[in-house]
Amino acid sequence: MTPILELRGVSHVYGAGTPFECKALDDISLSVGRGEFIGLIGHTGSGKSTLIQHFNGLLRPTSGQVLLNGADIWDKNTSIREVRFRVGLVFQYPEYQLFEETVAKDIAYGPTNMGLPEEEIHRRVADAMQAVGLPAELGGASPFALSGGQKRRAAIAGILAMQPELLVLDEPTAGLDPAGRAEIFSLLDSLHRDRGMTIVLVTHSMEDAARVASRMIVLQNGTVLTSGTPSETFSQAALLEKAGLDIPQITRVMLELRRRGYDVDPACYTVEQAYQALRAFRKEGM
Repeated sequence: MTPILELRGVSHVYGAGTPFECKALDDISLSVGRGEFIGLIGHTGSGKSTLIQHFNGLLRPTSGQVLLNGADIWDKNTSIREVRFRVGLVFQYPEYQLFEETVAKDIAYGPTNMGLPEEEIHRRVADAMQAVGLPAELGGASPFALSGGQKRRAAIAGILAMQPELLVLDEPTAGLDPAGRAEIFSLLDSLHRDRGMTIVLVTHSMEDAARVASRMIVLQNGTVLTSGTPSETFSQAALLEKAGLDIPQITRVMLELRRRGYDVDPACYTVEQAYQALRAFRKEGM
């Protein structure tokens, strides 16, 4: 799989040379392949937010390289401004960044800064609204009149309108009720499945990431603890628990059964997987 984004030995130190020096990232190497949906997991302080700000040049590594399509984004011949159009970053509570008088104008802000023709801007706004499931008639409404879930989708549409090669979302369901969370996950799944978007989802919830991600990268103390498919990741459930991470309830149940001597697969993370594993165990024991 061809990587869109690659980090080679990236470290980041805040307050270097001061009494408050803190190493937030420590020699991280990873890649994001074209068309992947990656769940970036870690508890508070693991380095997730610092890491993703290196993806589009909001932060510069203290050491190491960040490559976009094979080119170092900090090379003198690379435009950081262009990098930020190509790597779309959606921060936590992005609706707080809505500021225009209409939804359409807010979504058009990025494409306008790209210097695109008016006709292309209108086309991108309409396409982005459709992609996130916002009715066209809301284009003329105030963004502040939208519901919480609609505001979140409008903010995501503003990033999509720039047509980034990589979409990075930092805790996109934070503060939403269960229905709003389900809407956002359905949206991300659709963007990946139907539009082939490359997505990095940042979350502290392994259960949330496992619902949509094809690969999971787990951070701990500024380093990569483990990386692999959800099944590969949860096969290391004991390691994840030791690191203080909140594994899915189903995995927790299967892990406890394993501890009690039942030969079941602890890598299960959905009810269906657990059902099949328990059926298989029962047949073997008959």
